[in-house]
Amino acid sequence: MFTTLMQACMIIMSVSLLVALGAVILTKDELSRAVMADVIFYGMVCIYLVWTLWHSTTIGYEIPILAGLVCGVIPTISMARIISRGRR
Repeated sequence: MFTTLMQACMIIMSVSLLVALGAVILTKDELSRAVMADVIFYGMVCIYLVWTLWHSTTIGYEIPILAGLVCGVIPTISMARIISRGRR
């Protein structure tokens, strides 16, 4: 039952990633593209976390922690630059 539930979650996350990727390709607004790029990245991290439930790795949870730390700072700076149109 647990395996089936996790497989369904991975399918839903994969479909969500494809929808977000389509939104990135079709939108013209730079701010929307930046937000959708973050959605895609966090979706990939979530899929990786679910994948680690089946596969034993030595760095299973260090990668998401590092991704959370790095992606908390860098997208904020990049979105601020996009909103201000490069002005400091």
